[in-house]
Amino acid sequence: MIYDLEKRGTHPIYEYLYMCIKNDILEGKIAPGEKLPSKRAFAKTQGISVITVENAYAQLLTEGYIYSEEKRGFFAGDMGGKYVQGEKKRIRVEPKKQENWLVDFKSNHILYDNFPFSTWSKVMRQTLLDQENSFLQSPESQGVAPLRQYISMHLEKYRGLSVNPNHIIVGAGTEYLYGLIVQILGHSSMIAVEDPGHKKIGKVYESNGVRCIRIPVDQDGLELGALQGSNASAVHISPSHHFPTGRVMPATRRHKLIQWAREHNSYIIEDDYDSEFRFSGRPIPTLASIDEDRVIYMNTFSKTLAPSIRIAYMVLPEKLMEVFRKRLDFYSSTVSGFEQYTLANFIRLGYYERHINRMRNYYREYRGRILKAIKESALFEKVTIEEENAGLHFILHINREMDDEAYVKKLKKNKINISTVAEYCYNDNENFQHKFIINYSAVQEEELKKALEIMNQALEE
Repeated sequence: MIYDLEKRGTHPIYEYLYMCIKNDILEGKIAPGEKLPSKRAFAKTQGISVITVENAYAQLLTEGYIYSEEKRGFFAGDMGGKYVQGEKKRIRVEPKKQENWLVDFKSNHILYDNFPFSTWSKVMRQTLLDQENSFLQSPESQGVAPLRQYISMHLEKYRGLSVNPNHIIVGAGTEYLYGLIVQILGHSSMIAVEDPGHKKIGKVYESNGVRCIRIPVDQDGLELGALQGSNASAVHISPSHHFPTGRVMPATRRHKLIQWAREHNSYIIEDDYDSEFRFSGRPIPTLASIDEDRVIYMNTFSKTLAPSIRIAYMVLPEKLMEVFRKRLDFYSSTVSGFEQYTLANFIRLGYYERHINRMRNYYREYRGRILKAIKESALFEKVTIEEENAGLHFILHINREMDDEAYVKKLKKNKINISTVAEYCYNDNENFQHKFIINYSAVQEEELKKALEIMNQALEE
């Protein structure tokens, strides 16, 4: 209970407080039986004497608006039908309605059953004991040192990147880091994004005040010819597993893209999307391993652990790191220190490595079962499966002329949530018609078989 004493006019303070509390009880803002703050606490909050609060409470007690219980304090009385302005209206926060899909091919999170709950909770408890003082302090703007150290070691072991931990910036999700990139490059910059691609990426950059241009994607990834004359300050790409096409940029184009960045004094923002889930051949080398001076490397733990773990990171080249330290070092870290220390210990103790290996093996086998179910369905003779060797999605190309939007609407009526590659295109492109994105990471096998029957029937109709 906080009241503006400057509004009391000519009334004594105790009388004004008495009227305010009485009205709140009558209007239901203070519910029947609700405990009032102690006289000392109320006085401290309002910046007044305890005697003044005592006088206000005494008058309310006398008139029966409040009652007292020994050693418990003061409570609002039940006015019954004496409310003068109706009963208290409580504002309820309604959770966002979740659609009950039979199959949700749009969802790209891993199955929640695969999250290592017992291990994670054990590490959290131990972190609480070991870091009881450290995590209460405000973490460094770049992220706590142990987490950056273990991210650096992880990148060297699994992505072939020799990274200075002092060049790593930890943030609450990649969208926050996009905003930092804009401030580092400057608002006069122009950033190129892939077409098709995640439209949110361009929206986040543009909402931070820079211009975005869309560069087409062909069979080998971003078209360099379209990028050459663009005057882009940076280009945001996912060369190891493009979304949504799943295509991998070959080595020849990677080196040409690096050459473009060097010649134009520009930067490549490498989003290493889904790189942990490659099921055949060796891991694709990163662009950052080719040229650490021209590449901003980005990744996140949200995909491999859980969407609610909003911890992402980027590795800045030396020149851009200097800009960050000069301009943005005053920023506070956007991830709680406790979560950062917990993740650092999760990596240090080898749990993250084991979790990734287990997930990779699980989804390699699971992908095989998903593809087998499609191949054994009546739908298979009408489709082609594209880019199925990496990541947690692939493309289902339906080999017939059709209205893609009408098909999607028909499937949604039958509780199947699905999107087309065309939905991620900024410009119309016939090459991406009749292609549908199958995010299979959270799809149950039995439900998939039912969905395939519905999808085939919808095509027949």
